[in-house]
Amino acid sequence: MKQEIIDFRKEIAALEVEQKSTKEQRRTVRFEGERTMSPDEAYEKALSNRGKLRIMYAAYGLMRGKKFSQIENKAKLEDGVHPLFFDCNAINGYLEKYGYQMPYEEEIYKDWWGKTHTRKIYNPETCEEIVRVSE
Repeated sequence: MKQEIIDFRKEIAALEVEQKSTKEQRRTVRFEGERTMSPDEAYEKALSNRGKLRIMYAAYGLMRGKKFSQIENKAKLEDGVHPLFFDCNAINGYLEKYGYQMPYEEEIYKDWWGKTHTRKIYNPETCEEIVRVSE
């Protein structure tokens, strides 16, 4: 395995350990152990970590050459598009951190106040193919 994939897997493993302890902290009735955060804080943290882990698993799967349908095989398609497609920007953020990138087009637009911005437009057919940036 490439070193980037190994490093990314270590980052995912660290978040998995944190998620496991955070989910345990959500208990209010049969909690055993030392409380490090309130159940409300634990609920919010677990919810946040859940979303991060989903995005990280998708990026990790793309790094290993898998498609969205293989990463989340029981997901319901929305208008023929996999739900992970709508998280392409976040997935691409993790990919860029480790030297990979999804193909995209940039669009320049003006907001209501006339300020110019650029945004990334991902194509559903090509977003599951990543390219190595740092070579």
